[in-house]
Amino acid sequence: MSANTKMPAFMKAMSNVAAENKVSSKVIKAKMAAKAKRAKEVSKERAEQLAEEKKAAKELAKLQKIADKEAAKQAKAEAKEAAKLEKAKAAAEAKEAKAAEKQLAKEAKALEKQQAKEAAKAEKKLAKEAAKAEKKLANEAAKEAAKAEKKLANEAAKAEKKKATKTEKAEAKKAAKLDRQDLIQEIVEKLGGEESKQVEVEV
Repeated sequence: MSANTKMPAFMKAMSNVAAENKVSSKVIKAKMAAKAKRAKEVSKERAEQLAEEKKAAKELAKLQKIADKEAAKQAKAEAKEAAKLEKAKAAAEAKEAKAAEKQLAKEAKALEKQQAKEAAKAEKKLAKEAAKAEKKLANEAAKEAAKAEKKLANEAAKAEKKKATKTEKAEAKKAAKLDRQDLIQEIVEKLGGEESKQVEVEV
């Protein structure tokens, strides 16, 4: 390139701008030192923050441990109280059950007594009715027996009367027959006597 070659206008303008905006090494060093200082401060702050966080975490863990211990203690106390309440409830229920059982036994005994009383009353009533029925049956039987006896007596009387009448008739018939035989015998004897007399006369 010859010495007479001229720099284009835009390149010249750019060069001027670059020259104007050129940062000195001193400024760069100062900026770098400030940046390093800031980085150191940030690192320190971060380390402090981490230490605080670690301390807080440790404190929190300690508090959590205390809280867990208190919670376990509270749970144990609640469990103990619940067991106590459950025991008291079971005792109360057992007492109520025993009282209910006693009441039921008392009611059952009263019912049994009432039933026995009712049964005795019913039995007495039945016995009375049975005695009444038996008496009625006995009266009816006596009436029937008297009626039958009267009927039998009447029939016996009729039979006896009939028998007597029949006997009387038979005896009368027999007597008549005997009387007739006696009469015949008498006649025969009479006739026989007369014949003997005639024989004697003829001789």
